[in-house]
Amino acid sequence: MRKILLSIILPVLFFAVAAQAQNKVWDFGTDETTWAPQAALTATTTIDGLTMVPNDGSGFGIIEANSATWFAGTADEYISINRFKGGGNSGVDPSDGVTFMPTKRYLTFPVTGPVAVKIWFRQSGTSIPRDLWVTDGTAEVTHFTGIADNTDPQYIEANYLGEAGDLYIFFAGNAYNLYKIEISSTILGVSNPATTIETNIRSNKNRVFVYNTKTTTDVKIYSISGALVKEFTTSSDIDFSLKSGLYIATLKTSEGQKSVKLSTY
Repeated sequence: MRKILLSIILPVLFFAVAAQAQNKVWDFGTDETTWAPQAALTATTTIDGLTMVPNDGSGFGIIEANSATWFAGTADEYISINRFKGGGNSGVDPSDGVTFMPTKRYLTFPVTGPVAVKIWFRQSGTSIPRDLWVTDGTAEVTHFTGIADNTDPQYIEANYLGEAGDLYIFFAGNAYNLYKIEISSTILGVSNPATTIETNIRSNKNRVFVYNTKTTTDVKIYSISGALVKEFTTSSDIDFSLKSGLYIATLKTSEGQKSVKLSTY
């Protein structure tokens, strides 16, 4: 009887652990085995757990050649050879605070609980309005507001802290090209015990804050192309402005060094 109970309990426990650990990457930019070049989608299609819903004639779902580079010259460097075309807006604009469920041209996937969501993308044109949204169908997880005449590679990341359900990626105004989507059960902002540097850095809109500065800290700010845009040394908390964009900040003290991604708008 004990062996029978164990044979029942162990698979259940294994399933529970597996369900909690959600780590998935959909890499349109480099994975041509899973995401081979294709024409626009005309019907709801699921590939590798990612469901793509056109619901309207458009260029939605085209995968075609398009090179771009994120975080050049850093450990986070990512270089695409293809892109996934958004093909148009998703029929809703969640900025009204009400319509968080897209009606056409969107991507969706299930989650079993809290996850970190990361997206590599860029504008398919220079006109705005153009917003990228991530929602759970009833509320915002995060969104990115397009910048006029800016087709540089973009990146956003955010935590979803809700219960099991579906998350949605879609567009308001105009579309974006998508290059990679990643979800991880490792929630963003959880400190790494191996990192002993106390100084930290974060962004809020167009302001960047260096805080919790307990010792002399060398700060360097790099653009996603790898260019050094700002460099200074501080022994106290400080804040400054940066133009809209994506950056990697490196903090170096006598305790060690760490890198932090920043997004300003």
